[in-house]
Amino acid sequence: EFARERGLNFDSILNPAAPEGLPLPTAAKFRPEDVRAKQHLDVGIIEEVRHQLLTHDHVIVQREVSNRDRAVGTRLSGELMFLFGETGYHGNIQLRLRGVAGQSFGAFLTTGVELRLRGAANDYVAKGMSGGMITIRFEKQIREHHTTQTIIGNVALYGATGGTLLVAGAAGERFAVRNGGALAVVEGTGNHGCEYMTRGTVVVLGRIGLNFGAGMLGGAAYIYITDETQLDNLNLEYVRAAEPSANDLILVLRLIREHLFHTGSEVTRSIIDDWAEAQGAFIKIVPLALDILDFEKIYDQQVEVRIGELLNE
Repeated sequence: EFARERGLNFDSILNPAAPEGLPLPTAAKFRPEDVRAKQHLDVGIIEEVRHQLLTHDHVIVQREVSNRDRAVGTRLSGELMFLFGETGYHGNIQLRLRGVAGQSFGAFLTTGVELRLRGAANDYVAKGMSGGMITIRFEKQIREHHTTQTIIGNVALYGATGGTLLVAGAAGERFAVRNGGALAVVEGTGNHGCEYMTRGTVVVLGRIGLNFGAGMLGGAAYIYITDETQLDNLNLEYVRAAEPSANDLILVLRLIREHLFHTGSEVTRSIIDDWAEAQGAFIKIVPLALDILDFEKIYDQQVEVRIGELLNE
């Protein structure tokens, strides 16, 4: 009515002959892309490894990826959980990938799946990850000459509860935001690293951005500090810098050795080769919330709860 009163005619675009005004008749050659036309990478992998999957076997699959391949490993993880549930998959599926992965690479990854990417990845790497392993690194020729590249996007490990992420390069912003149990080694982060982190362990072998540790309530982070001004980037309302103990350094050395083994990182190699000197450059980031908790009381309460559960079984 509003349009007719003003003499406006939209027949050419509303198609009044159709009950709802659609579809529009057109001679244009453009057709909307069917998102289902291209088979998801995981679907082909599941079909290829179905035998090994059902027999809890070990298998290696090689693929090329592009930034159109989103959530690689997610459907595969979902298939494992659907088939085996809480009992878990006892084999190992290793995907060896080359290229630039799309968003949510390794999202919701579960135990029994390894993603080994030679290349780079977009945002949300390892989002919701609960198990398994993700390793990301450039080709060897690039790693040897470019050791400060950012190779994954923002918000990696968002809401992760387990698993391992090893990155031979730096990450974007909000690395390990809301991390709830994953282990990670990375060679630098953007702003807001370990934001709202509650559990897990993060090792940063490089520069950190502003506001590191904002809202961090649990877990631990270890940072390789070669520039004291980097400490200014800590959010001191939530975290404090502490001297790592001898056991902390043993843990860090074990983790970065694993990082070197899986990624061939030149940064990690140089640190390990000069460990006697390099270990003094590590600091531990401790959430202030842990300083006020009575862990002995919490432990006693947990024991009481567990005893009650056992008596009622």
